[in-house]
Amino acid sequence: DNIIGVIFLTNDNPQNLSISLEMPILKPSSEGTAESIEACFLLLDRLFAMGYRRIQLSIDSMDISGKKLCGRIGLTQEGFIPKERIVKESNRDSIIYGMLNSDWDKGARSFLFKKLHGDKATKTDAANETKEDELDKQQEGLA
Repeated sequence: DNIIGVIFLTNDNPQNLSISLEMPILKPSSEGTAESIEACFLLLDRLFAMGYRRIQLSIDSMDISGKKLCGRIGLTQEGFIPKERIVKESNRDSIIYGMLNSDWDKGARSFLFKKLHGDKATKTDAANETKEDELDKQQEGLA
């Protein structure tokens, strides 16, 4: 129950159902840990459940840990922006990573969940998803 860092949400675009994440700011002992991946998973899961269609993350092309994190949470490299920033009087390029809700629903969520929690928890999660879908259908029928 300790705070290990923060993740900022920016560029919220409710009209187009898209939002950007900023690179997590973590205490050094938490970088690359399962906790940091779990935090990103929970945030992605919540944002897609809220109806967002696209989530994006822009990182400095020199950020090795950022590239690793994007790969670990299943984001796809979508673009490269040369000379997007000036840092300490030096040109810096950015890499854009993203994920679509369709990718999340088609297997990115279950893959990441299994990676974090294993086979047994994945089966339980799938059963819970099925029950939630059935309840949603029942409530639609009552409305």
